[in-house]
Amino acid sequence: MFELKNKTILVAGGAGYLGLPLCQLIARQGGNVCIGDFDREALERAVRAVRADNPNAEVRGIHLDIGDEASINNCISTCADQFGVLAGLVNATAGASGKLIEDLTGSDFDSANRLNLTGPFLLAREAAHHMNQGGSIVMYSSMYGLVSPNQAHYPGEVPRNPIEYGAGKAGMVQMVRYLASHYGSKNIRVNGVAPGPFPNIEKLNLPAEFIDNLDRATMLGRVGKPHETAGAVVFLLSDAASYITGHTLPVDGGWTAW
Repeated sequence: MFELKNKTILVAGGAGYLGLPLCQLIARQGGNVCIGDFDREALERAVRAVRADNPNAEVRGIHLDIGDEASINNCISTCADQFGVLAGLVNATAGASGKLIEDLTGSDFDSANRLNLTGPFLLAREAAHHMNQGGSIVMYSSMYGLVSPNQAHYPGEVPRNPIEYGAGKAGMVQMVRYLASHYGSKNIRVNGVAPGPFPNIEKLNLPAEFIDNLDRATMLGRVGKPHETAGAVVFLLSDAASYITGHTLPVDGGWTAW
């Protein structure tokens, strides 16, 4: 029931920290994978990694700028032209200024949520046009779309997760509900996942105190590993979740359940 054999899945942001393990799992479950990403070098590495892990997998890398409607449409049409009808879409893109509230401009806020809300909406709508046999859409929200960051978790100069990111990811939760209602009659399910603390420790060079704080804020006592959202997303893409729609599933080690 969890297999995705011969199903074509487009993963926007698929070359990222959480996106790549997802693409690898989709391929292992038999799916055709279109990886859309803005970073061309990371995109090439991701395609090679998925093929190395799954030599028989059908994999295509497509440049995608989630802030540009023409790029979104091109990405989806390129994937559909190669593989035919889309069975699934995953949006794992995000944007943030990283600025404090006091320094944030209106333009900064708008730019971030062009990436967090407008682009994902356009992506989902266009993908749905290619789901003639039904399908599944999964949107990445965040624990900070459900709860506010606690300043006590951020020592020293580590900035709190920015407001425009959380506001956008909260909007994503409502978008999931709305799109699920709109597309239900077409047998297109729309769900979300809300990852908890998944810091890219090596890339971001984060202080040990900060990671310890995140560990203690979860019921499992640790931050997430990069592959640990993939299983939840594949479940939602698969027929095992055939009667689940309009739901956002926290994958957060219990963070939001305290």
